[in-house]
Amino acid sequence: ILPDDVPTVVRHLRLYLAEVDLLILTGGIGPTPDDITREAVSTVAGVPLVVHPEAQACLEAYYGDRMNGSRMVMARVPQGAVLIPNPISAAPGFLVARMAVFPGIPRMLSEMFGWLKPLVEGRREGRVTLYSQAPESAYAGIMQETIAGSQGVRIGSYPLLEGGYKVRIVFRSEDVKRAMASADAFTEKMRAEGMEITHRTEEGGSDEES
Repeated sequence: ILPDDVPTVVRHLRLYLAEVDLLILTGGIGPTPDDITREAVSTVAGVPLVVHPEAQACLEAYYGDRMNGSRMVMARVPQGAVLIPNPISAAPGFLVARMAVFPGIPRMLSEMFGWLKPLVEGRREGRVTLYSQAPESAYAGIMQETIAGSQGVRIGSYPLLEGGYKVRIVFRSEDVKRAMASADAFTEKMRAEGMEITHRTEEGGSDEES
């Protein structure tokens, strides 16, 4: 649970997106000033908020002559977002930039959540994450060599500044064995240059301290 503060939510969304393929958010898309999720998501996605014609039509049909400016806020979504239908109140959720956004009301969430199922069924990406205190510039060459020798593996480096400097190097592949082999090669090259990997995690729950 995050506070209703756009910079705080934006910071956490960027952090989480570095780790996952799909980020699911609930709450903060109602019509009141404290509903700031849509603004934070649009900031992270790098697109403006716009009134979605289909969302507007659904809300107008649902509310009729009770439609007003406050309720129109719920038709605003990040530009390019795909609407997630809401069969209860017509106020939609939306999917944009690997972020799926739902209302926080449990009954609505339950009714709408099935929309995601076809998007995620059968998908499971292998992931290995390494942590180090080495500066990114020190291992940029090692990372480039590892990328060149790691077919089918995506590698990303993400600095973490909270609680002291460290970096997270993430290896992603549909074949977890490839991700593990790539991470092993990277670790070996790092240690050969006198740089340590302080922690390693692998998808599936196995953690090991180095």
